[in-house]
Amino acid sequence: MKPRAVIVGAGLGGCMLAHALLPTHDVVIVERGAEVEDPRYPVVDVGLPAVTQPHVGAGLGGSTQLWHNGLIEIDEEIFAAHWPFPKAELDPFYAQAFELLADTPLAHVREAIERLRQRYRELGLPPGLMQGLYYPRWPRNLWTSLQLQGRVEVVRGNVVDFELGDGGALAALTVEEGGERRRVEGDVFVLAAGGLGTPVLLQKLARHLPLPGAAHAGAHYEDHPMTFVGEVEVTVPLYRLWNYRVPGTDGNLRLPLVVKRAGLHMSFQLRPAANYYRASRREQVGSVLNDLRRNPWNPLHYARLFRHWDDILDILSFKFGIHLPTRHYTLLLCAQMPTAPERSVWSQPAQDGAGEAGVRCWTLPQAFRDHMDQAVQDVLAWLAPVTRSARIFSGWQGDLRSAAHHSGTARLSADASAGVCDVDGRVHGMANLYVCDGALIPASGIANTGLTIAALALRLAAHLRGRPAAAPRASSQP
Repeated sequence: MKPRAVIVGAGLGGCMLAHALLPTHDVVIVERGAEVEDPRYPVVDVGLPAVTQPHVGAGLGGSTQLWHNGLIEIDEEIFAAHWPFPKAELDPFYAQAFELLADTPLAHVREAIERLRQRYRELGLPPGLMQGLYYPRWPRNLWTSLQLQGRVEVVRGNVVDFELGDGGALAALTVEEGGERRRVEGDVFVLAAGGLGTPVLLQKLARHLPLPGAAHAGAHYEDHPMTFVGEVEVTVPLYRLWNYRVPGTDGNLRLPLVVKRAGLHMSFQLRPAANYYRASRREQVGSVLNDLRRNPWNPLHYARLFRHWDDILDILSFKFGIHLPTRHYTLLLCAQMPTAPERSVWSQPAQDGAGEAGVRCWTLPQAFRDHMDQAVQDVLAWLAPVTRSARIFSGWQGDLRSAAHHSGTARLSADASAGVCDVDGRVHGMANLYVCDGALIPASGIANTGLTIAALALRLAAHLRGRPAAAPRASSQP
């Protein structure tokens, strides 16, 4: 009999892990979301507002139903400073994950990154850290693209309780849906409910037993604050390199410019713009592309598109390879934020008393805000050799928004004094409970977390396939 793996959450990490475990395990996925935006489980911001909405996905596929997932590796320097193992240990899984997410070999894209860096230098941009960000031409819901329907058992409902077995092992979960409760047994359990959902489940578990790393569940929260910070007029045709089509693929490559302040990485994308944005037209700096991706049949989004000419430039280059000449660019900031040991994520009863609300306390210290200001000056100095004029938007920090890269809230650590999970993703103090989502990531630099979550899922699958076979379970009724 195959061991039974119970995965809580059908998002990116849960789907990738289920796919990788199917040859060796019977897989059960517990998913509470009835749709991608489930109003029964809201997230309440008690700190800075997310602005980006929605910034959490639910249902089969989770946030992969919402976002066109950019694929980028976390920089080796970030691993060396914050992770309990070197990047080289994750590299084989980065390669496997990239091919599953993009149908393209990672080695091929890495070669294209080097060629594109050289082209920027040939246009006169001084050398510096430019990380490769690859976008497959089409977004994909992993539940669909990995063909999980009918291959895994799906249990609908919210995890409300845990049943402990012998020897620090979890024996079963209690799942509630529509007022009815069901007991779900397993040999191994994996929390993949996301950077905002998984720490809440761990906090529930900690009410039953003293988890060694419980104080870290919901702490060390990281997201990427992002916004447009200014605009530049350049003297060279950089627009030709935006959304660079990687030969032999249907995807596009961007190279954000990365500067460092106080050990934090801050990236800037040079986005081709139709013209300069005078103060009276400041509100037009933005994007409706995410709304279009989520709901392409809504004619109002297309009407809004004609107020965002930069989006039209983006669509032409991304979808059709048409790069219209422009000297104007907006600077899009995406910054690595400092983390704090205080708890930033927890839960509370929903206002109507019928559900559960997640709570997020997102704060950006003044010292960090000063570093972001300095980073803007740094990137303008970097661009100076090819810049004709530049302007920083007044009050840009008031427009900061969430990048929806919720991470760090059940982070990997060498021991329980620094985090929730060990180097294999196993919860400290538990024999058969693991985490597999953004909550694991100790630091991401400026990288979108999707590729790393997928790589960690494949790494965890390899570990679980090597675990000793479990003793047969007694059958039970739901």
